[in-house]
Amino acid sequence: MKKVLVIVDMVNGFVNEGALADKRINNITPNIIKLIESGQFRAIFAFRDCHNKDDEEFKTFPPHCLKGTRESELIPELKKYEQFFKDMPKQTTNGFKSENFKKFWKKHSGEEIEFAVTGCCTDICVRDFSQSLVKDIKQKQSPARVVVLEDCVSTFDSPSHNAQLVEDAAIKEMADMGIEISNCEKYLSEILSEYEQN
Repeated sequence: MKKVLVIVDMVNGFVNEGALADKRINNITPNIIKLIESGQFRAIFAFRDCHNKDDEEFKTFPPHCLKGTRESELIPELKKYEQFFKDMPKQTTNGFKSENFKKFWKKHSGEEIEFAVTGCCTDICVRDFSQSLVKDIKQKQSPARVVVLEDCVSTFDSPSHNAQLVEDAAIKEMADMGIEISNCEKYLSEILSEYEQN
């Protein structure tokens, strides 16, 4: 089964600066780097929030990650790997709706692909992408599958948004939908074992 690593919104605007940034999200970066450096993925997709000033999302969230600004760029720790990434700019919380991903999925939805999903935010962009993809997999009866790595996803903390509570709820919600939940060490061990057997 082909392995695709999905990195959701690990951009400055959610980690280092701007109205929605929370540096706690950077805690997952070392595990994401382990996955990148494992060399076990056929492709790596890097979703990036990349908004126009009049995007619909700004009716719900404060302006963030405007196209052409530093906020919409990958964090420095991941930017040095960007030559290995397929860039997936998006203008909504759901990367499944991005043009680059729609083109890819239209072409490859009948193939045996395992998507390992990482990044932020667990309860918004990670959840939205993973759920939409799983729904479409079921509808198309595709052999593809989705795995969310719980120590490679994170969300922001605020007085009205308890990161741990919403993250736990989102992980449970995704698991209840049939999305496999794993972690970095276990997942890498499994795919390396699979590689050696083949």
